[in-house]
Amino acid sequence: MKKKINIALTYFLIAGIFGILLRFDRFSNLGIVYKNFLNTHSHIALLGWLYNLFLVYIQYDYYQDTNPRINKIFIASQFTFLGMLLSFPFVGYAPISIVFSTLYLFTSYWLIITLYQKKSQQPNITTKYLKVGGVFLFLSSLGPYALGYFMANKMQGSIGHHLSLYWFLHFLFNGYFTMVFLAMLSRKIQENYPQSPKIQKLIYNLFAWSTVPLYAQFITILHPANWVYLTSFVASSMQLYAFYLLSKPLTKIAQQQHAIKKLLFTLFTLSFFFKLLFQFFASLPFTYKFVAQSKPTLIIGFVHLVMLGMFTFFFLWYYRSKKSISQTPTSIASTLLLIAGVLLSELLLFSQAFSLYLFHQSIPLYPALLFYVSLPLPIGIAGLLYANLSKKFKPQ
Repeated sequence: MKKKINIALTYFLIAGIFGILLRFDRFSNLGIVYKNFLNTHSHIALLGWLYNLFLVYIQYDYYQDTNPRINKIFIASQFTFLGMLLSFPFVGYAPISIVFSTLYLFTSYWLIITLYQKKSQQPNITTKYLKVGGVFLFLSSLGPYALGYFMANKMQGSIGHHLSLYWFLHFLFNGYFTMVFLAMLSRKIQENYPQSPKIQKLIYNLFAWSTVPLYAQFITILHPANWVYLTSFVASSMQLYAFYLLSKPLTKIAQQQHAIKKLLFTLFTLSFFFKLLFQFFASLPFTYKFVAQSKPTLIIGFVHLVMLGMFTFFFLWYYRSKKSISQTPTSIASTLLLIAGVLLSELLLFSQAFSLYLFHQSIPLYPALLFYVSLPLPIGIAGLLYANLSKKFKPQ
Protein backbone atom coordinates (compact mmCIF):
# COMPACT_ATOMS: atom_id res chain seq x y z
CA MET A 1 0.00 0.00 0.00
CA LYS A 2 2.82 2.42 0.92
CA LYS A 3 4.34 2.27 -2.58
CA LYS A 4 1.01 2.97 -4.25
CA ILE A 5 0.21 5.87 -1.95
CA ASN A 6 3.65 7.29 -2.80
CA ILE A 7 2.93 6.87 -6.52
CA ALA A 8 -0.30 8.81 -6.04
CA LEU A 9 1.54 11.50 -4.04
CA THR A 10 4.13 11.77 -6.84
CA TYR A 11 1.38 12.41 -9.38
CA PHE A 12 -0.18 14.90 -6.96
CA LEU A 13 3.13 16.77 -6.75
CA ILE A 14 3.48 16.81 -10.55
CA ALA A 15 -0.09 18.12 -10.90
CA GLY A 16 0.70 20.78 -8.29
CA ILE A 17 3.82 21.90 -10.18
CA PHE A 18 1.86 22.18 -13.41
CA GLY A 19 -0.80 24.16 -11.55
CA ILE A 20 1.78 26.61 -10.22
CA LEU A 21 3.29 27.04 -13.70
CA LEU A 22 -0.17 27.77 -15.09
CA ARG A 23 -0.81 30.43 -12.46
CA PHE A 24 2.65 31.96 -12.95
CA ASP A 25 2.05 32.12 -16.71
CA ARG A 26 -1.03 34.29 -16.14
CA PHE A 27 1.06 37.31 -15.10
CA SER A 28 4.52 36.46 -16.45
CA ASN A 29 4.58 34.80 -19.83
CA LEU A 30 6.49 31.50 -19.69
CA GLY A 31 6.03 30.75 -23.36
CA ILE A 32 4.07 27.56 -22.62
CA VAL A 33 1.01 26.33 -24.49
CA TYR A 34 -1.50 27.04 -21.74
CA LYS A 35 -4.18 24.57 -22.86
CA ASN A 36 -1.67 21.73 -23.10
CA PHE A 37 -0.40 22.34 -19.57
CA LEU A 38 -3.96 22.73 -18.29
CA ASN A 39 -4.93 19.36 -19.79
CA THR A 40 -1.88 17.76 -18.19
CA HIS A 41 -2.63 19.33 -14.81
CA SER A 42 -6.28 18.26 -14.79
CA HIS A 43 -5.72 14.70 -16.04
CA ILE A 44 -2.86 13.98 -13.64
CA ALA A 45 -4.69 15.49 -10.66
CA LEU A 46 -7.93 13.63 -11.37
CA LEU A 47 -6.46 10.30 -12.40
CA GLY A 48 -2.92 10.08 -11.03
CA TRP A 49 -3.95 11.41 -7.61
CA LEU A 50 -7.62 10.80 -6.86
CA TYR A 51 -8.39 7.83 -9.12
CA ASN A 52 -5.25 6.04 -7.92
CA LEU A 53 -6.12 6.52 -4.24
CA PHE A 54 -9.61 5.16 -4.81
CA LEU A 55 -7.98 2.11 -6.43
CA VAL A 56 -5.78 1.73 -3.34
CA TYR A 57 -8.91 1.69 -1.17
CA ILE A 58 -10.64 -0.86 -3.40
CA GLN A 59 -7.63 -3.18 -3.40
CA TYR A 60 -6.51 -3.03 0.22
CA ASP A 61 -9.65 -2.12 2.19
CA TYR A 62 -12.59 -3.34 0.14
CA TYR A 63 -11.00 -6.57 -1.15
CA GLN A 64 -8.37 -6.67 1.63
CA ASP A 65 -5.74 -7.46 -1.01
CA THR A 66 -7.44 -10.73 -1.97
CA ASN A 67 -8.27 -9.78 -5.55
CA PRO A 68 -5.14 -9.81 -7.77
CA ARG A 69 -7.09 -8.31 -10.68
CA ILE A 70 -7.22 -4.90 -8.94
CA ASN A 71 -3.43 -4.84 -8.78
CA LYS A 72 -3.26 -5.54 -12.51
CA ILE A 73 -5.75 -2.72 -13.14
CA PHE A 74 -3.59 -0.38 -11.06
CA ILE A 75 -0.45 -1.26 -13.05
CA ALA A 76 -2.25 -0.91 -16.40
CA SER A 77 -3.67 2.45 -15.30
CA GLN A 78 -0.17 3.78 -14.52
CA PHE A 79 0.88 3.05 -18.08
CA THR A 80 -1.98 5.23 -19.38
CA PHE A 81 -1.32 8.02 -16.86
CA LEU A 82 2.38 8.16 -17.73
CA GLY A 83 1.47 8.26 -21.40
CA MET A 84 -0.78 11.27 -20.79
CA LEU A 85 1.90 12.95 -18.68
CA LEU A 86 4.51 12.55 -21.43
CA SER A 87 2.25 13.60 -24.29
CA PHE A 88 -0.25 16.28 -23.19
CA PRO A 89 2.33 18.99 -22.33
CA PHE A 90 3.91 18.77 -25.79
CA VAL A 91 1.10 18.00 -28.22
CA GLY A 92 -2.16 18.58 -26.32
CA TYR A 93 -5.04 16.60 -27.76
CA ALA A 94 -3.31 14.68 -30.55
CA PRO A 95 -3.39 11.04 -31.70
CA ILE A 96 -0.79 9.89 -29.15
CA SER A 97 -2.47 11.50 -26.11
CA ILE A 98 -5.89 10.37 -27.31
CA VAL A 99 -4.58 6.79 -27.51
CA PHE A 100 -3.48 6.88 -23.86
CA SER A 101 -6.73 8.57 -22.79
CA THR A 102 -8.72 5.87 -24.57
CA LEU A 103 -6.62 3.12 -22.98
CA TYR A 104 -7.46 4.63 -19.57
CA LEU A 105 -11.16 4.29 -20.44
CA PHE A 106 -10.62 0.61 -21.21
CA THR A 107 -8.89 0.06 -17.84
CA SER A 108 -11.84 1.76 -16.14
CA TYR A 109 -14.19 -0.70 -17.87
CA TRP A 110 -12.01 -3.52 -16.55
CA LEU A 111 -12.47 -2.08 -13.05
CA ILE A 112 -16.25 -1.80 -13.48
CA ILE A 113 -16.53 -5.42 -14.63
CA THR A 114 -14.40 -6.53 -11.67
CA LEU A 115 -16.59 -4.66 -9.18
CA TYR A 116 -19.65 -6.46 -10.52
CA GLN A 117 -18.05 -9.91 -10.80
CA LYS A 118 -15.97 -10.27 -7.67
CA LYS A 119 -17.54 -10.46 -4.22
CA SER A 120 -16.18 -8.99 -1.00
CA GLN A 121 -16.85 -9.53 2.69
CA GLN A 122 -17.60 -5.84 3.13
CA PRO A 123 -21.11 -4.76 4.28
CA ASN A 124 -23.83 -4.70 1.65
CA ILE A 125 -24.16 -0.89 1.71
CA THR A 126 -20.46 -0.51 0.84
CA THR A 127 -20.87 -2.85 -2.12
CA LYS A 128 -23.94 -0.93 -3.30
CA TYR A 129 -22.01 2.36 -3.27
CA LEU A 130 -19.17 0.84 -5.28
CA LYS A 131 -21.44 -0.81 -7.82
CA VAL A 132 -23.47 2.33 -8.49
CA GLY A 133 -20.14 4.17 -8.59
CA GLY A 134 -19.13 1.80 -11.38
CA VAL A 135 -22.24 2.78 -13.32
CA PHE A 136 -21.34 6.46 -12.98
CA LEU A 137 -17.74 5.73 -13.98
CA PHE A 138 -19.06 4.20 -17.19
CA LEU A 139 -21.35 7.17 -17.79
CA SER A 140 -18.44 9.58 -17.28
CA SER A 141 -16.47 7.73 -19.97
CA LEU A 142 -19.06 8.72 -22.57
CA GLY A 143 -18.02 12.36 -22.20
CA PRO A 144 -14.55 11.95 -23.80
CA TYR A 145 -16.06 10.14 -26.79
CA ALA A 146 -18.43 13.04 -27.35
CA LEU A 147 -15.58 15.52 -26.86
CA GLY A 148 -13.61 13.67 -29.54
CA TYR A 149 -16.50 14.07 -31.95
CA PHE A 150 -16.82 17.80 -31.37
CA MET A 151 -13.07 18.35 -31.64
CA ALA A 152 -12.82 16.29 -34.83
CA ASN A 153 -15.53 18.48 -36.34
CA LYS A 154 -13.87 21.71 -35.12
CA MET A 155 -16.77 22.50 -32.79
CA GLN A 156 -14.72 23.51 -29.74
CA GLY A 157 -16.62 26.05 -27.68
CA SER A 158 -20.03 24.83 -28.86
CA ILE A 159 -22.80 24.01 -26.38
CA GLY A 160 -22.35 20.32 -27.12
CA HIS A 161 -18.62 20.54 -26.43
CA HIS A 162 -19.22 22.22 -23.05
CA LEU A 163 -21.98 19.79 -22.07
CA SER A 164 -19.74 16.82 -22.93
CA LEU A 165 -16.96 18.20 -20.72
CA TYR A 166 -19.39 18.85 -17.88
CA TRP A 167 -20.83 15.34 -18.36
CA PHE A 168 -17.37 13.79 -17.88
CA LEU A 169 -16.59 15.91 -14.81
CA HIS A 170 -20.03 15.47 -13.24
CA PHE A 171 -20.18 11.69 -13.42
CA LEU A 172 -16.54 11.36 -12.38
CA PHE A 173 -16.67 13.84 -9.46
CA ASN A 174 -20.30 13.70 -8.32
CA GLY A 175 -20.73 10.13 -9.51
CA TYR A 176 -17.86 7.66 -9.18
CA PHE A 177 -15.54 9.60 -6.85
CA THR A 178 -18.38 10.61 -4.53
CA MET A 179 -19.85 7.09 -4.35
CA VAL A 180 -16.48 5.52 -3.43
CA PHE A 181 -15.91 8.37 -0.95
CA LEU A 182 -19.32 7.60 0.61
CA ALA A 183 -18.49 3.88 0.71
CA MET A 184 -15.34 4.69 2.70
CA LEU A 185 -17.12 7.21 4.90
CA SER A 186 -20.11 4.99 5.65
CA ARG A 187 -17.77 2.17 6.70
CA LYS A 188 -15.99 4.51 9.14
CA ILE A 189 -19.34 5.66 10.52
CA GLN A 190 -20.48 2.07 11.07
CA GLU A 191 -17.25 1.31 12.91
CA ASN A 192 -17.71 4.26 15.29
CA TYR A 193 -21.38 5.29 15.51
CA PRO A 194 -23.51 2.71 13.68
CA GLN A 195 -26.64 3.92 11.94
CA SER A 196 -29.67 1.73 11.40
CA PRO A 197 -29.86 -0.16 8.07
CA LYS A 198 -32.94 1.91 7.24
CA ILE A 199 -31.04 5.22 7.58
CA GLN A 200 -28.05 3.81 5.67
CA LYS A 201 -30.30 2.77 2.82
CA LEU A 202 -32.07 6.16 2.80
CA ILE A 203 -28.75 8.05 2.58
CA TYR A 204 -27.58 5.75 -0.20
CA ASN A 205 -30.82 6.21 -2.17
CA LEU A 206 -30.74 9.98 -1.78
CA PHE A 207 -27.22 10.26 -3.18
CA ALA A 208 -27.53 7.54 -5.82
CA TRP A 209 -30.89 8.60 -7.28
CA SER A 210 -30.07 12.32 -7.26
CA THR A 211 -26.78 12.02 -9.16
CA VAL A 212 -28.20 11.76 -12.71
CA PRO A 213 -30.71 14.65 -12.38
CA LEU A 214 -28.04 16.73 -10.63
CA TYR A 215 -26.35 17.03 -14.04
CA ALA A 216 -29.02 19.70 -14.67
CA GLN A 217 -26.92 22.13 -12.59
CA PHE A 218 -24.48 22.29 -15.51
CA ILE A 219 -27.26 22.72 -18.05
CA THR A 220 -28.52 25.80 -16.16
CA ILE A 221 -25.24 27.56 -17.05
CA LEU A 222 -25.99 27.22 -20.76
CA HIS A 223 -29.78 26.85 -20.84
CA PRO A 224 -31.49 28.55 -17.87
CA ALA A 225 -34.96 27.05 -18.33
CA ASN A 226 -37.48 26.54 -15.49
CA TRP A 227 -37.58 22.73 -15.82
CA VAL A 228 -33.79 22.60 -15.62
CA TYR A 229 -33.76 24.65 -12.42
CA LEU A 230 -36.52 22.51 -10.92
CA THR A 231 -34.65 19.29 -11.69
CA SER A 232 -31.44 20.67 -10.22
CA PHE A 233 -33.29 22.00 -7.16
CA VAL A 234 -34.88 18.64 -6.33
CA ALA A 235 -31.60 16.74 -6.82
CA SER A 236 -29.48 19.18 -4.77
CA SER A 237 -32.13 19.22 -2.00
CA MET A 238 -31.99 15.42 -1.80
CA GLN A 239 -28.23 15.54 -1.29
CA LEU A 240 -28.46 18.28 1.34
CA TYR A 241 -30.97 16.18 3.27
CA ALA A 242 -28.66 13.17 3.02
CA PHE A 243 -25.85 15.28 4.52
CA TYR A 244 -28.19 16.26 7.36
CA LEU A 245 -28.67 12.55 8.12
CA LEU A 246 -24.88 12.13 8.13
CA SER A 247 -24.19 15.22 10.23
CA LYS A 248 -24.78 13.65 13.67
CA PRO A 249 -22.34 10.72 13.31
CA LEU A 250 -19.83 12.99 11.53
CA THR A 251 -19.95 15.42 14.47
CA LYS A 252 -19.42 12.58 16.95
CA ILE A 253 -16.45 11.19 14.99
CA ALA A 254 -14.93 14.69 14.78
CA GLN A 255 -15.06 14.93 18.57
CA GLN A 256 -12.94 11.76 18.78
CA GLN A 257 -10.14 13.17 16.60
CA HIS A 258 -7.08 14.98 17.86
CA ALA A 259 -4.69 17.61 16.49
CA ILE A 260 -4.01 17.37 12.74
CA LYS A 261 -6.54 14.57 12.22
CA LYS A 262 -9.29 16.67 13.78
CA LEU A 263 -8.38 19.62 11.54
CA LEU A 264 -8.43 17.44 8.40
CA PHE A 265 -11.71 15.78 9.39
CA THR A 266 -13.35 19.14 10.09
CA LEU A 267 -12.11 20.65 6.83
CA PHE A 268 -13.25 17.80 4.59
CA THR A 269 -16.66 17.75 6.35
CA LEU A 270 -17.06 21.51 5.85
CA SER A 271 -15.93 21.21 2.21
CA PHE A 272 -18.47 18.42 1.69
CA PHE A 273 -21.20 20.63 3.16
CA PHE A 274 -20.21 23.72 1.13
CA LYS A 275 -20.11 21.63 -2.05
CA LEU A 276 -23.72 20.54 -1.45
CA LEU A 277 -24.74 24.07 -0.44
CA PHE A 278 -23.14 25.50 -3.59
CA GLN A 279 -25.08 22.99 -5.70
CA PHE A 280 -28.31 24.01 -3.95
CA PHE A 281 -27.84 27.75 -4.54
CA ALA A 282 -26.77 27.11 -8.14
CA SER A 283 -30.18 25.50 -8.69
CA LEU A 284 -32.02 28.74 -7.79
CA PRO A 285 -32.94 30.99 -10.76
CA PHE A 286 -31.86 34.24 -9.09
CA THR A 287 -28.24 33.02 -8.98
CA TYR A 288 -28.00 32.75 -12.78
CA LYS A 289 -26.58 36.24 -13.27
CA PHE A 290 -23.93 35.68 -10.61
CA VAL A 291 -22.89 32.32 -12.10
CA ALA A 292 -22.88 33.67 -15.66
CA GLN A 293 -20.73 36.71 -14.86
CA SER A 294 -18.11 34.82 -12.84
CA LYS A 295 -18.39 31.37 -14.45
CA PRO A 296 -14.72 30.50 -15.17
CA THR A 297 -13.45 31.56 -11.74
CA LEU A 298 -16.46 30.04 -9.98
CA ILE A 299 -16.06 26.68 -11.70
CA ILE A 300 -12.33 26.57 -10.91
CA GLY A 301 -13.09 27.40 -7.28
CA PHE A 302 -15.81 24.75 -7.09
CA VAL A 303 -13.70 22.01 -8.72
CA HIS A 304 -10.79 22.72 -6.36
CA LEU A 305 -13.14 22.85 -3.37
CA VAL A 306 -14.24 19.31 -4.18
CA MET A 307 -10.89 17.91 -5.31
CA LEU A 308 -8.70 19.47 -2.62
CA GLY A 309 -11.05 20.45 0.19
CA MET A 310 -13.32 17.41 0.14
CA PHE A 311 -11.45 14.47 -1.38
CA THR A 312 -7.81 15.33 -0.62
CA PHE A 313 -8.41 16.31 3.01
CA PHE A 314 -10.52 13.16 3.43
CA PHE A 315 -7.77 10.95 2.03
CA LEU A 316 -5.12 12.57 4.23
CA TRP A 317 -7.34 11.99 7.27
CA TYR A 318 -8.33 8.46 6.25
CA TYR A 319 -4.82 7.15 5.55
CA ARG A 320 -3.32 9.05 8.48
CA SER A 321 -5.91 7.31 10.69
CA LYS A 322 -4.77 3.98 9.26
CA LYS A 323 -1.14 5.04 9.83
CA SER A 324 -0.40 4.61 6.13
CA ILE A 325 0.87 8.20 5.90
CA SER A 326 3.88 9.39 7.89
CA GLN A 327 3.06 11.23 11.12
CA THR A 328 6.46 12.83 11.65
CA PRO A 329 6.86 16.57 12.34
CA THR A 330 7.85 17.02 8.67
CA SER A 331 4.62 15.37 7.55
CA ILE A 332 2.51 17.46 9.94
CA ALA A 333 4.19 20.73 8.90
CA SER A 334 3.75 19.79 5.23
CA THR A 335 0.07 19.02 5.79
CA LEU A 336 -0.40 22.42 7.42
CA LEU A 337 1.30 24.09 4.44
CA LEU A 338 -1.00 22.22 2.06
CA ILE A 339 -4.04 23.25 4.09
CA ALA A 340 -2.91 26.89 4.07
CA GLY A 341 -2.46 26.82 0.30
CA VAL A 342 -5.90 25.32 -0.28
CA LEU A 343 -7.71 27.73 2.07
CA LEU A 344 -5.96 30.85 0.79
CA SER A 345 -6.41 29.98 -2.89
CA GLU A 346 -10.09 29.07 -2.39
CA LEU A 347 -10.70 32.32 -0.50
CA LEU A 348 -9.09 34.31 -3.30
CA LEU A 349 -10.93 32.43 -6.09
CA PHE A 350 -14.36 32.98 -4.56
CA SER A 351 -13.49 36.59 -3.65
CA GLN A 352 -12.62 37.15 -7.31
CA ALA A 353 -15.96 35.66 -8.37
CA PHE A 354 -17.85 38.06 -6.08
CA SER A 355 -15.70 40.99 -7.22
CA LEU A 356 -16.54 40.29 -10.86
CA TYR A 357 -20.24 40.10 -10.02
CA LEU A 358 -20.58 43.01 -7.57
CA PHE A 359 -18.02 45.46 -8.96
CA HIS A 360 -17.56 44.20 -12.55
CA GLN A 361 -13.82 44.22 -12.10
CA SER A 362 -10.99 41.94 -11.06
CA ILE A 363 -9.20 42.12 -7.71
CA PRO A 364 -6.00 44.20 -8.17
CA LEU A 365 -3.00 42.00 -8.97
CA TYR A 366 -5.27 38.95 -8.86
CA PRO A 367 -3.13 36.63 -11.08
CA ALA A 368 0.04 37.34 -9.07
CA LEU A 369 -1.80 36.98 -5.76
CA LEU A 370 -3.26 33.64 -6.83
CA PHE A 371 0.20 32.39 -7.71
CA TYR A 372 1.74 33.39 -4.39
CA VAL A 373 -1.05 32.03 -2.18
CA SER A 374 -0.88 28.74 -4.11
CA LEU A 375 2.86 28.22 -3.56
CA PRO A 376 2.35 26.32 -0.27
CA LEU A 377 0.46 23.62 -2.19
CA PRO A 378 3.33 21.94 -4.09
CA ILE A 379 5.72 22.63 -1.20
CA GLY A 380 3.38 20.85 1.20
CA ILE A 381 2.86 17.93 -1.18
CA ALA A 382 6.64 17.59 -1.65
CA GLY A 383 7.09 17.50 2.13
CA LEU A 384 4.44 14.80 2.50
CA LEU A 385 6.09 12.70 -0.18
CA TYR A 386 9.53 13.18 1.37
CA ALA A 387 8.24 12.07 4.78
CA ASN A 388 6.51 9.06 3.27
CA LEU A 389 9.62 8.01 1.34
CA SER A 390 11.75 8.08 4.50
CA LYS A 391 13.18 4.67 5.42
CA LYS A 392 12.24 5.43 9.04
CA PHE A 393 8.55 5.42 8.13
CA LYS A 394 7.06 1.97 8.70
CA PRO A 395 3.36 1.98 7.77
CA GLN A 396 1.07 -0.37 9.68
